[in-house]
Amino acid sequence: MTKKSNTLPIGYRLHHYRIESVLGAGGFGITYMAVHEALRSRVAIKEYFPVEWSYRDRDDVNVLANTQGGLPTSEAGEKPCYAWGLDRFLHEAQVLAQVNHSGVVRVKDFFEANGTAYIVMDYEDGESLSQILQREKTLPEERIRRMLGDVLPALEAVHSLGYLHRDLKPANLYCRFDGRTLLIDFGAARQALSQRSKNITSVFTVGYSPIEQYLVESKGYGPWTDVYALGAVLYQCVTGKQPIEAPARVLDDPLKPASEAVQGQYSPVLLQLIDRSMAIRPEGRFQTIAKMREALEAAPSDDDERTVKLELPLKYETQRGGEEPRPISKPGPDSRPQAPAPVKKNPLGLDWRWALGLLALIAIAVGITKIPSCGQSRPAAVPPTPVEQPVKPAPSGPPANPQIGQIYTDPATGMEFVWLRADCFKMGSPETERDRSANEAPHEVCLKGFWMGKYEVTNAQYLHFDTQHDSGSYEPHSLNGPDQPVVRVSWQETVAFADWLSKKTGLRFRLPTEAEWEYGARAGQTQSRYWNDDPNQACRYANIYDETARKAKPFNWANYPCEDGQIVVSPVGRYAANGFGLYDMLGNVAEWTCSEYDNAYVGGENRCAERAGTAGGRRVLRGGSWSDYPGLVRLAYRFPAAPEYRKFDLGFRLVLEP
Repeated sequence: MTKKSNTLPIGYRLHHYRIESVLGAGGFGITYMAVHEALRSRVAIKEYFPVEWSYRDRDDVNVLANTQGGLPTSEAGEKPCYAWGLDRFLHEAQVLAQVNHSGVVRVKDFFEANGTAYIVMDYEDGESLSQILQREKTLPEERIRRMLGDVLPALEAVHSLGYLHRDLKPANLYCRFDGRTLLIDFGAARQALSQRSKNITSVFTVGYSPIEQYLVESKGYGPWTDVYALGAVLYQCVTGKQPIEAPARVLDDPLKPASEAVQGQYSPVLLQLIDRSMAIRPEGRFQTIAKMREALEAAPSDDDERTVKLELPLKYETQRGGEEPRPISKPGPDSRPQAPAPVKKNPLGLDWRWALGLLALIAIAVGITKIPSCGQSRPAAVPPTPVEQPVKPAPSGPPANPQIGQIYTDPATGMEFVWLRADCFKMGSPETERDRSANEAPHEVCLKGFWMGKYEVTNAQYLHFDTQHDSGSYEPHSLNGPDQPVVRVSWQETVAFADWLSKKTGLRFRLPTEAEWEYGARAGQTQSRYWNDDPNQACRYANIYDETARKAKPFNWANYPCEDGQIVVSPVGRYAANGFGLYDMLGNVAEWTCSEYDNAYVGGENRCAERAGTAGGRRVLRGGSWSDYPGLVRLAYRFPAAPEYRKFDLGFRLVLEP
């Protein structure tokens, strides 16, 4: 009997899972619905199966590389095509496993078996947006905004890891029956394989992919690539029509702008957002999801896009000629609003294929940067040159034999440090902890005694080092108060500050390791938060996203039900101290640690990253912030970010070595 498909047999046992049905198949892989045999829970399993490079053995299980897949790639020293693609499939799994966001389908596991690899994900009950649009044609604005409330923060989380979705379309937006929307089926690995394959599923989706995805090489990619695709999805949601493919718009653009096609049926804010998102040229679109979200939150009477005080942790790639990439502009508090770029008809009387080449040259000329692929290096941000201040070194250091809880004040900056004794503690979270992530495996860590910063470093203290630093504002609220924690500082800048202070004082200041941070934050506590999961008590202990902040800044995620009267970042020390006498370990601003991130605890949490790697691996952020939803404000929560990451709610505190 001839096998009719390349899929695994129904009922086949794959590790702990039993294959129940086939959900979908394409040129890149196959997706199954399976059941965990012990837990009886359903999962979705994606199998690496590039049809051009592989075939299923006669046992209907094992996957083998065919003649084409066994050929070496054109570049010397690289693996054969099938193995090369397998590596990229596994890398995609590793990255997605680090995206800890409720709007991204969660990766539960990934492994190699049967000569190939598998990604295990949560199985969600619902239907794709494409199915909904097929049935309903268009969506009301309230429903669109609710969907964007899930999708925009999810994309920000993905971009913060230096990763793009690359395949946003209605089929890859999954609408759960509880009303939430998830991002599924990322196209990054398929993008990589397509550059070596003629028959792998196309790297672009007609109607939804921007012009840069039609180029042979991945030039000019960035957050704006996903912005276009999302705009195209929204266009279909309001017009009921799939947009015209991007190459056909390069000449005399026949696409009727949303603001004209459905004028009066939706708010001008939403329609203008769609039109700008779908600008042909990348520089005409929103450059970040944060800017897109800010435009969506504008009052209906606003004609202009408000300046956004957000910076995403993009992984830049050095441009041609050895030039440094253009940084995302960081407007100061007095920045003027910028009008959205109009969507213009293309005036060029050129064949579109020539226009594509012109677009590539323009992208290079204006310095459009992209998020690089796995393994590509990023230039390190250059820390500011410290301005010499008339600050005298400490006449004497901290006491040689400090007592538990003893305070030492640094005379150079006025920072206070609390002595924490040598001890062992249980780090991470138990599997029963609500909102936990898979990267929080519980384990014991032992520490030497150290001095922990009593407060987060403030603007006034940081200005001793860099008199030009601007923490900016989160409209219209200033973040430059002298007692507010300094924000919008990269990991490199915090390290430079510690080095400067060490040189000034002759002492040894640095960022805390991830283990030191959690030990100090827990202060002997085993619960997930200081308020023992009682949301009504959270405002006593931390500056979190509560009712006060929600009324002023209505983000599209959950908030705590209490009120503390604080809209954005609070001056340090305004909330209750923990058992060690440390303030703001949870909430207010997320804090840098010196440790390099790894998904599983393997010792890096108890040491600082090598200084030579400041432009390399991601660093760990801890504590959550005033703008984060409750699930992120936990003692065990850990988030990876590139060293050059800056954000309006990200700061740091120091430790002092004895």
